[in-house]
Amino acid sequence: MSQTLSRRLVRSTLTAAVAAGTLLVVTVTATPTATAAAAVPSGWSIVPSANTSPQEDNALIRDTCTNAWNCWAVGTDIPDPSAQNSKPTALIEHWNGAAWSVTSSSGPPGSRASALWDVTCVTGSDCWAVGGVQTGQGQKSAPSALTEHWNGSSWTIVPNPVTAGYFFAVTCTGTADCWATGATTVAGDNGDAVDGIIDHWDGSSWSPAALPDTGATYSQLMSVTCTSASNCWAAGVAGPNQVTSGLLPGILPKVTGDQALVEHWDGAGWSIADLPQAGPSGSYLSGVTCAASSECWAVGSTTDADGDPAGALVDRWDGSSWSTSPSPDPAANDLLTDVSCLSATACWAVGIYGLVSGGQGAPSSFVEQWNGSTWSVQPSPDVTALGYLNGVACVGGTGCVAVGFAGTNISNSLTVQTMVEQMVLPPAGNQGVLLAGTDGGVFTFGTARFAGSLGGMRLDAPIVGMAPTPDDGGYWLVAADGGVFSFGDATFYGSEGSTPLAKPIVGMAADPNGGGYWLVAADGGVFSFGASPFEGSTGGIVLAAPVVGMATTPDGGGYWLVAADGGVFSFGDADYLGSVPGQGIVHHPPVVGIAATPGGNGYWVVDQDGGVYSYGDASFLGSLTGTPLSAPVTAVADGL
Repeated sequence: MSQTLSRRLVRSTLTAAVAAGTLLVVTVTATPTATAAAAVPSGWSIVPSANTSPQEDNALIRDTCTNAWNCWAVGTDIPDPSAQNSKPTALIEHWNGAAWSVTSSSGPPGSRASALWDVTCVTGSDCWAVGGVQTGQGQKSAPSALTEHWNGSSWTIVPNPVTAGYFFAVTCTGTADCWATGATTVAGDNGDAVDGIIDHWDGSSWSPAALPDTGATYSQLMSVTCTSASNCWAAGVAGPNQVTSGLLPGILPKVTGDQALVEHWDGAGWSIADLPQAGPSGSYLSGVTCAASSECWAVGSTTDADGDPAGALVDRWDGSSWSTSPSPDPAANDLLTDVSCLSATACWAVGIYGLVSGGQGAPSSFVEQWNGSTWSVQPSPDVTALGYLNGVACVGGTGCVAVGFAGTNISNSLTVQTMVEQMVLPPAGNQGVLLAGTDGGVFTFGTARFAGSLGGMRLDAPIVGMAPTPDDGGYWLVAADGGVFSFGDATFYGSEGSTPLAKPIVGMAADPNGGGYWLVAADGGVFSFGASPFEGSTGGIVLAAPVVGMATTPDGGGYWLVAADGGVFSFGDADYLGSVPGQGIVHHPPVVGIAATPGGNGYWVVDQDGGVYSYGDASFLGSLTGTPLSAPVTAVADGL
């Protein structure tokens, strides 16, 4: 983030707060682009990625991002590609906002071979990666499913009940509600899928879920997504013939005569959804995502008589039924591997084209975009010889990250390396200001979206706080009595409106990962809703001054509270970086709010005369101290 942009937006935030006087709550929404990515032009571009060695095959299969500064990608590393029986090991890479790095490439202890197919995060300190591991000594010993968990500092293996099979996908709606999908295998069968499986994490253990009978001899579930604890979709393939492995199980599968499969979870059980038949020879789905409960997409490929890709397949859920959506084919024999959405009018799918009959040839990667009415192929970089994109993850207000692998020359000694492509949304179109009055009226400026208000309604208590959703498609308002009101794509997760409070609510903050929010009271009591973790409060502490605001860390794993005297209290993974009293400053106007820097390594504290105090990596960009104001400053927000 440039100094110019920071200064301009912080100044506009303070100015808006002054103009609002004491009747408005102010929040600023803007493109959350990381410092290192600020110079990257809008559109798709290749960014440097990490590899274990130039002599080793490295491939990324899927990725996930909690925000622009925290992404994970998983896949596999083949230490000696030239060796006939060289075994892959699980590969985990991390993006910190500036660079990709290899976090782990050793595989589970005692394993002969391993790979990870998917990764997802609830918060920055609660992530899951899934795949498969082979421990037997026989060449064709059956693999078992692999589940690994990130607790904010390290990855650890968590037991699961699948003793013969793989997990291809994982998704979570909260810390105690995750689903993993995949397939069983049998020993001596080249690791090919037999039956689809779905396991559930309840916060303490993984357990198998009962699945409906597909009526098919073989099946596998290659992707899963949820919009809530009672609305999930799993996608894959089922039919009379066994799907055989391409590059890896689940990657470039050979599907002969089978058809795409989608299953739905309604909170009580899984059931098979009706799908249109995509092609006479066969089809499969490898990726599924939802922009809303009534707006979901599943992508894959139709297949020819030999089971090889024949053309991209895109299916759409409109809230009542699935239908096949037209999609462009950049070339014959193309396929789509994954899909991710920022909203109902902004989705991206990735895949490959360039295969010839028999599944041979050197594939090239491509990207398609949904604009709310049609899919179109987007300009994207390509490599000179071989490129394969298998996963894509989008972050609200920022852009998307696609992962896969690439080779620079075709020969018998070809070595593939990881490939990461990044799409940054144009910053000029993603800046806006939201204002909320104490009566619940909402005012929007710039590109901030108006999604509704409480203006004209009788309230039991005045509105004291506001928070936008991570994708800026909605917002929440909170009243002094703890009542919460949601608009746009903001989901209502609960409130304290009917609970007697020791002190009134003074503000709220949205979980950067989506899925929840926090309320904070004047005594420092913190109330968490949805997937937002409770990391502590000052509710039982005698304070020298009342709490007036809160800010969250970028990964949602912690938060800061600030009191009227400038005291700062940190919880979870939020670091204490200083406070106004800690500087020995005693006589100053009351503090009214706190805002964190994009990376979470600093924060600003502001008082009601516009004085700004900066801590950690927060730069001092100016203040309004000494400037005649018509009304006191009442809020501060990062101006990203």
